[in-house]
Amino acid sequence: MQYGEKIVQIEEKTGETKQTSFMLMIFILMNFVITMMSSVFSSILDKISISLDVSVANAGLLNTMFFYGGAFGVPITLIVFRKIERTKMMKIMLFITILMTLALVFTRNFTLLLIIRLIMGISANSYGTLAVSVVLSLTTKEKQGRTMALYITGASLANIVGTSLTRALLSILDWRSIFWILNIVMISSLTYFKIYLPENEHNPTKLDMKNELDLLKSEKTLLVITSTLIIFMGNGAFFNYITPYLLTLSPSLEPTMSLILFLQGIASFIGNLIGGYVSDRIGFAKSLLLGSALQIVLIAFIIASQSLMWLKVLLTILWPMNLWFLGLQLSAGIAQVTNNNSLMMSFNNSALQLGSAIGSSMAAMVISFADIHIITYITLLTSIVLFIMQLVSIKKLS
Repeated sequence: MQYGEKIVQIEEKTGETKQTSFMLMIFILMNFVITMMSSVFSSILDKISISLDVSVANAGLLNTMFFYGGAFGVPITLIVFRKIERTKMMKIMLFITILMTLALVFTRNFTLLLIIRLIMGISANSYGTLAVSVVLSLTTKEKQGRTMALYITGASLANIVGTSLTRALLSILDWRSIFWILNIVMISSLTYFKIYLPENEHNPTKLDMKNELDLLKSEKTLLVITSTLIIFMGNGAFFNYITPYLLTLSPSLEPTMSLILFLQGIASFIGNLIGGYVSDRIGFAKSLLLGSALQIVLIAFIIASQSLMWLKVLLTILWPMNLWFLGLQLSAGIAQVTNNNSLMMSFNNSALQLGSAIGSSMAAMVISFADIHIITYITLLTSIVLFIMQLVSIKKLS
């Protein structure tokens, strides 16, 4: 019996929903933390490069290594440790993330920092994949869009409060202090999970590789995973370097950069909420097509407005709104086409991380050899490919 089924039975018999609601709040809080682990460097790359005495392109590798860890490590981790019950495995991955965060704040060698970020990418994203599976098991298929929107709120808040506040706090705190704070939250959450999140030791996670591979061969599954790869390849190239991009083209934005990051976070929150309701109303496939078209329009206008500072800023605020709209469709889509399969979710998350890593790596090379504004053309190309693919496959996904 799955964890969600246990909770549902308890609620039917006793009407106790408070613990379930609080459990969901902890998962949302942890989604905030994991997102911060992934994205906090993006908002302060210029500061990190100075602190570590490396170029902005090399500082971006701290994100890239995290993405590569998530891309390749998560599926391997879930397969190798498939006999461990999923909630127990989730706690183990969270514990490893805590240890890696401690190593991160004490390490001064840049090469070691890259290795730590690689391991952190594996453990944090493995935790995240398993957490999504547990959260989705608490709701019916008809409400999965709204449940995912609520869960992803934690990640949205990381963009609203976390990234902007991090940049603002750097005037009084070292960047390592931010990771100390995140680690305290993780330790508290792990303690709560250990006490209140039951483990079904008599029914460990089963993994029938033949059935799993059959799911992976499904045309619908491959379409969702490929869409994820393409979307985040374009986003990894552009948004991973959004702060140095804006400051290079418009240095006068420096005093307002925290506010811009805050508004981008608000936009991602709104895009996530809209995505949940639209997905439940018209389905994730049509929503994905709509978001794909908007992505082309936005990046095209961003390229055209590079000399118009405030229009460019407005468009980069709208960009994460559409990205999170698309992200919600991908999360709901992979859950629906695979019937909430943990391994397939991990492959989708790997596609997200791999796409971000490839896009970030391409952008780093472009920045090293050309002007930073060229990274937007990588995103434009991926956006066009994505739209064509969605237009061709809309009937199959629907």
